[in-house]
Amino acid sequence: MKKEIFIVLDIGTSNIKCGCLTSADNILTEKQEKFPMIQSRNSYEIDGIVFFGIVKKLIFQCLSEKAVQNRKVKALLITSQANTFVPVTSNFKPLRNGIVWLDERAKNEADYLKAQLPGYQKYSGFGRPLSGLFASKLLWLKKNEPDVFRSAKFFPLINEYLVYQLTDKFYSDTTSFGMSGMYDFVQEDINSKLLQILELTKDNFPQIENAVKTSTLISEEISKEWKIPYRFPVYLCGNDQCASASGAGLKGPGDITINFGSALVLFSITKNISTNLGLDQIAGKYPISSDYFLLSYEPDFGIVIRHLKERLFEDGTYDQLFQTYVDYPEMEERIPDFSDNELEFKTIKEANQFCASIIKYYVNQLKKHIIGIGKKVSINTIFLSGAITRSTVLLQIIKKEVKQTIIVNNQANAGLVGALNIYLSKK
Repeated sequence: MKKEIFIVLDIGTSNIKCGCLTSADNILTEKQEKFPMIQSRNSYEIDGIVFFGIVKKLIFQCLSEKAVQNRKVKALLITSQANTFVPVTSNFKPLRNGIVWLDERAKNEADYLKAQLPGYQKYSGFGRPLSGLFASKLLWLKKNEPDVFRSAKFFPLINEYLVYQLTDKFYSDTTSFGMSGMYDFVQEDINSKLLQILELTKDNFPQIENAVKTSTLISEEISKEWKIPYRFPVYLCGNDQCASASGAGLKGPGDITINFGSALVLFSITKNISTNLGLDQIAGKYPISSDYFLLSYEPDFGIVIRHLKERLFEDGTYDQLFQTYVDYPEMEERIPDFSDNELEFKTIKEANQFCASIIKYYVNQLKKHIIGIGKKVSINTIFLSGAITRSTVLLQIIKKEVKQTIIVNNQANAGLVGALNIYLSKK
């Protein structure tokens, strides 16, 4: 009998990763490509057709590696960023570029929804409607591109869009859809008031089940394209932050994971859905158990840090960038809202001091987030993940500033391992 493998796809904001894993979490092959985001000022979009082409290529490359030859694919597991969506026709043809969660164009719509949805934080997993939410962006689309909105039959999140392209079926999971701002955790259904405001119905949205509960066999067309003589099931394993948390070592209440990715995310487990949330907190359905999660975040951490590295340490390392924090402890924190023109410095010292002030801001925010989570759960162990934790200087900073026990697991591939953990926990 052939040994089984799992194809695992982790759709992050910076990169799309694909790996072939054994049931023992051994990564036999791993490929990645940059998430094909189209940025223009404050606009963040993605071409759905280009995205699907990249995913297909990554999976085929992984399956072509010698290490996985003569092995049978058990399933394809998908974990993904939240709130990125693509308006499509009835046969899932994109009507425009998809809008990425980082996009902030829906600020006015978020304010409008706040006024229309009193008590929103009691059932939604958010303190208030935010501009980055799927719900707010749908209202923006309705108001600003009415022809596209009227022509759209569905508005799939990016993981739902991918699943349809692979299987011809439209379904989602409560973890991913629950982070859209469209879900009511009390009613365990799509928010009926939001449907009224958007003038949409449940028919415009997918079947929603708990993670890994629903699956569909991959289409014959795709299996032939990948040169696989059989069909295998495709599962949704929740949001990429949930997968990263599990892959980094999160086990139960009291554990926290800190993921240093495009966003700086602190993730913990709670027994009940959290309310009374701050604007930088999200609550939702934990995909492994009957529990919920509490997530605190800085949305642009990795993007800012990478930009500073590329502009000011082009030929250097992340260690050199983070060393500025150590070298200039006297610098006051600076909110990371700056233009490229402000990155022109007369001396290296001025550039280093600027970097130190930005890093201090994120260090202080990290400590504030930990304190905030500590008010809701008793903290035991902190697990770190994210490729940037390979910086020894960053690790030294965290261990100095954070007093709890810290463990580093699966720095770069926590999402792949975590998605498999989520699947295996249900089977």
